Amino acid sequence: MQLRKADRQARVEGRYLKTLPKFFSIVTAYACRCGVVILPALIISSVFFSGCAAERGGQYHTVKKGETLWRISKHYGVNVKDVAEANNIKKPGDLETGKRIKIPGAQKRHKATAKNHDTPLPVNKNHVQNTAPEEKNKRLFSWPIKGEVSSHFGLRDGVKHDGIDIRANEGAPIKAADDGYVVYISESMRGYGNIIILSHSGNFYTVYAHNKQNLVKNAAKVAKGDVIGTVGSTGNATGFHLHFEVRRGKATLNPIFYLPSS
Repeated sequence: MQLRKADRQARVEGRYLKTLPKFFSIVTAYACRCGVVILPALIISSVFFSGCAAERGGQYHTVKKGETLWRISKHYGVNVKDVAEANNIKKPGDLETGKRIKIPGAQKRHKATAKNHDTPLPVNKNHVQNTAPEEKNKRLFSWPIKGEVSSHFGLRDGVKHDGIDIRANEGAPIKAADDGYVVYISESMRGYGNIIILSHSGNFYTVYAHNKQNLVKNAAKVAKGDVIGTVGSTGNATGFHLHFEVRRGKATLNPIFYLPSS
């Protein structure tokens, strides 16, 4: 269905956005371009995210002194982000010598070495353990706000935390992490309070929650660095902070891997 520029805002906010329930479990966000078909772009649901990396097949590796998450993942030919999520590793540098970690998806690729998976990997002494994954053409967003990360991605009190919490003062400006479009806004989403969801190229989405104010409208085009809201503590929040998520399609990603080192 084509949208003319003149009726873009009204129709997106009206007919189409009425199909968006207020809960992450069943919400569907819509990507919009003037004169382009509106496509259902994302099912934001913890139900659909249950098939996470930790549940896939794989094998185990015991971390040896000097090994890094990036180097281990490269050795087994798997995605470093999958390994991090499967083992609830919140930062690339959170890797303890002697720790036994799961390597999801490694079983089929390394059947011949399955019995020897504890063999030490070659170590580059010049490699800094807490560096981010060395991926070519890695997608990077900008930090939506300056502040301390008070809660990381992964399990928190036995419950999966799909993003990071960034502590900041009440009313501090929240900035778009990249160019994109506003595909969802709510002032009363359960748990999230005031929330904004942006769509970006490459099927990426960013989520900004617990806002005091949402300063953009549905279907609005935003540029990286544009102020889209202010920091608050709406929804299920303790203290003033921004809850920030990065998603690709139906997958929740660790934002730390997609943000420049601070």
